[in-house]
Amino acid sequence: MRRAILCVGVILLLYLATGFYVVRGNEQALVRRFGKADQALVAGGLHFDLPWPLARIERVNVHELRTLSIGISASEIFDGGGFLLNADRERRGLDRAGEFLTGDKNILNLQVNVHYAVNDPHRFLFGSKAPETGLKLLAESLVTEHVGQSSVDYVHPLGLNELQVLLTQAARRAAEREPWGILVDRVTIAGVLPPVEVKAAFLDVSNARAERDRVVSQEYSRAEKLLAASRAAAGQLADRAQSDRLTRIESARGAADRFVRIVEQFRLETGSEGASYADVRNGTMQRLWSSALEELLPKLARKILIDPSQPIDLMLFKPAEPEKPKQ
Repeated sequence: MRRAILCVGVILLLYLATGFYVVRGNEQALVRRFGKADQALVAGGLHFDLPWPLARIERVNVHELRTLSIGISASEIFDGGGFLLNADRERRGLDRAGEFLTGDKNILNLQVNVHYAVNDPHRFLFGSKAPETGLKLLAESLVTEHVGQSSVDYVHPLGLNELQVLLTQAARRAAEREPWGILVDRVTIAGVLPPVEVKAAFLDVSNARAERDRVVSQEYSRAEKLLAASRAAAGQLADRAQSDRLTRIESARGAADRFVRIVEQFRLETGSEGASYADVRNGTMQRLWSSALEELLPKLARKILIDPSQPIDLMLFKPAEPEKPKQ
């Protein structure tokens, strides 16, 4: 009898021990007692509640960034470049759910990843029956809408980054209006694959676009070099012009100063020696003329062949012709 009571006591203790539960630090828990969920969230740590099955614990990692994928599978279809797998493997791997029609009536196979987190565990667990399924359908509709309004070149690859930003904003706003308790972090397009039948044409377009970008970049670099060289040459020319300008200004100032000193000398000699201003001026001009000839004539020295039979005029300047009398 005592053994039976002991066994019943141990079984009762073990049963009551099922009421202990642990919530990790990155989790929040909801307690359902007799099927009804408690509104209060349980933080991390060791806790006790009614034993199973009177109470059930639902744990949600609120710090986990989850990923939901729609469209084709990158691991089966894409090789990193997105184009290079053979046609048989592509036909086996393609999923019609991954086909999207662009605004210019082209078909593209996309893999879209929706990264999200749970920000309201109560709504996530009890707000709807299948919140992740609803998020997947929502993402598919948004991708269909935005791709259907875009050209094939915009989706692949010119506007791919902008399209991802638009999808992220639209998915975030739409998810906030739903009772899912989900916060969309970002939407990424993991890969874009054209149909098998036109894959070669897409490759040609991609190669042509890459060649165009290379040529444009090369010409931009050449233009920058030519512009830099032109600016340097212009700077040197401006510096030389400025230097020549300053030299000419200083030379003109020196000539003006010499002229002023000569005029002052005329006045001084006129007053001191009693000579007229015209005589002083003529004498000074003769001296200047002689000095200029002494400096200039050695530079004009040339060898001249003379014909003895011809007359020679050795005058440097012709004398002034007398003025004809007026009739």
